[in-house]
Amino acid sequence: MRVEIIVDGHDEEGNSSTASLTSLYRWLAQDPEVAQQAEISLDSGPVGAGDMGGAFEVINAVLTHGIALSSLAVACATWRSSRPTAPAVRIEIDGVTVTVEDGSPEAVRRIVDALGEPLAEPRTPVSGAGTDAQQ
Repeated sequence: MRVEIIVDGHDEEGNSSTASLTSLYRWLAQDPEVAQQAEISLDSGPVGAGDMGGAFEVINAVLTHGIALSSLAVACATWRSSRPTAPAVRIEIDGVTVTVEDGSPEAVRRIVDALGEPLAEPRTPVSGAGTDAQQ
């Protein structure tokens, strides 16, 4: 399962989304659960005409199995909670995006429910899970 993780905006300390994304990448790479269950990499977005490119815009994760999604969600939520004011973190799979708000068991369950199953029919936003359906 291929997952994209995006960090939006600046945090309260003025760190750019690129600096926050790099920090989250390091956090995920050092998390034993995530490192064991996923291959993660930093990726720059598509480079358009006239762009210099090179800035990281997304973390790509390839998960070995569906259960790894919950570990990834918990790790992202833990990273956010370790910061005084963390920027929004979005997890996207197959065009469906969920915003990580907290690491409570209920929130992680809602994230996995929203993203974890293959699409049999169009998904609808999950109330309270910070879901932004983008199809």
